Amino acid sequence: MKKFINLLLVAVVFQACVYVYFDRVVLIPAATFSQQIITEANKEAIDQQKISSDQKYCAKIESAAVVFYSADNRVVKELSLQTDDSVTFFTWVPNTHLALIGISNSTSKGSTVTLRAVNLDTNSMPQEPKISGLATGAKITEVAFSPLVNVTYMLISGRTSSLVYRTDANNKLTKVFSSSTVKRIACLQNEDMLLYDNKQDGSVYAQSNMSKKKMVSPKVGKYTLIGCDKDEFIYIGRLNSTGLVTSVMKGSINGKFTDFQTLSTPLTAASITVNYDGKIQLNQ
Repeated sequence: MKKFINLLLVAVVFQACVYVYFDRVVLIPAATFSQQIITEANKEAIDQQKISSDQKYCAKIESAAVVFYSADNRVVKELSLQTDDSVTFFTWVPNTHLALIGISNSTSKGSTVTLRAVNLDTNSMPQEPKISGLATGAKITEVAFSPLVNVTYMLISGRTSSLVYRTDANNKLTKVFSSSTVKRIACLQNEDMLLYDNKQDGSVYAQSNMSKKKMVSPKVGKYTLIGCDKDEFIYIGRLNSTGLVTSVMKGSINGKFTDFQTLSTPLTAASITVNYDGKIQLNQ
């Protein structure tokens, strides 16, 4: 009887050990990318915009380089920065491992801005748009990229005015226009069409590569551009009398907009974005 009890205790202990192993090791839920990075990087907060859409890579902007990490905190690539360089814009092209980085190099004599492209899947070195001779303090603040037509628009903001430049598949760089009232740009995915807002008259416009311009926001009320999604839908914000967004509307290039999301608290346009899948993101 004693031998039987000892065997039973051994079996129970063995079963408990097996259960603990499966519970703590085999069946433990996989940590999300951001949680893993935060844990392994001394719990430093990671900007969600620096994480690729599939959560496989994360970028960290350091004083001498933009460093790209894998999910296990391994350095996979670095983009070196010069002494006077500052990163003013960063985004991942949706559903890719291609990062677009706006860099400004400013001195007392003026500024040079460059849009750098880093593809973690290849070692290709694409020609990068560089614009020099700008006023001191000029920087890239918005980039709109259409992968299907291979066109990129850049909004370069200065102290008194803003410039919009375009580069195409042949790396031809052209100045689209200058303005002191444009705050945000976007573009369609299947067509070379620039979208931008005009703070002065509270309207959103579309402009083709042939410089044909039309207003797409409703004629009644004041609006600001939020962005576009993969299905060519355009999102705009309805403004109140103080210039804050009270609701988001969804529509098309034809100008037909309907209410999409009402905000519980009015927000600035800069704190509202829309992702590639059409989900509104609020940064309060």
